[in-house]
Amino acid sequence: MCRVPHVWTARVQGSSLDAGVTTTTITTILTTYPPQLVAKIYDPVFFDNDKTEWDDPFVLRDLAVSCEVEAYQRLKPLQGTKVPRFYGYFAAAVPAQQGRTVYIILLEEVPGRDLRDIVPPDDAEDVCTKHKVAIGDAALHLAPDMVTCGVRQLDLQPRNVILRPQQRVLQLVSGTRFCDTIECPLALEVDCDDLHMVMVDFEMVEFEEPDSFSDLEEEVDLEEEVDSEKMMYYESWLENGLD
Repeated sequence: MCRVPHVWTARVQGSSLDAGVTTTTITTILTTYPPQLVAKIYDPVFFDNDKTEWDDPFVLRDLAVSCEVEAYQRLKPLQGTKVPRFYGYFAAAVPAQQGRTVYIILLEEVPGRDLRDIVPPDDAEDVCTKHKVAIGDAALHLAPDMVTCGVRQLDLQPRNVILRPQQRVLQLVSGTRFCDTIECPLALEVDCDDLHMVMVDFEMVEFEEPDSFSDLEEEVDLEEEVDSEKMMYYESWLENGLD
């Protein structure tokens, strides 16, 4: 709550008009957008006082939304696969609050769960080596694809990585295990051979020239550094212990 906007599941209702939304707007949504989306609402009232003591909350809001919109535009080749589909950026009045304006972006609702939900930080130390390495490698390899689009994610944390539903997990036969570690909380939940992940939340990014050799070299250096101390890195990462 200290700096991020509110995120809601939004259902398009065609049978009745919501306050402040015109018939034309609803028709456009019905013909252009899926019936259910994620609405990310940027509103200065969501910022903590500690964050706005020296900075204008409206400026912070404008920076946050402009950064995320630019990121999704650059990441268009990855939309629908490694990042959510981006359906637009809107300004909307809040009728109950004297018509003040908030900003909203509409995104694909990616099926699945984020890794912080799958692996609560308190349970990270119980995750087996096989699962830690498989999940960490899959998440880390999202970064180079984004760098080639000119976007460097600075908030690469488990809460921002969604694991799509896995076929063998959905068809799980009672007693089937995906690792041999009895204590591993992911033994019945995560198939290490079917990890399709999606990165979300692009408020904290850097924009660079795409296909920069120096950027790709930095990603290779990061992978080499992580590879040398994988277990320590992945355990800290799953515990949300990395900056």
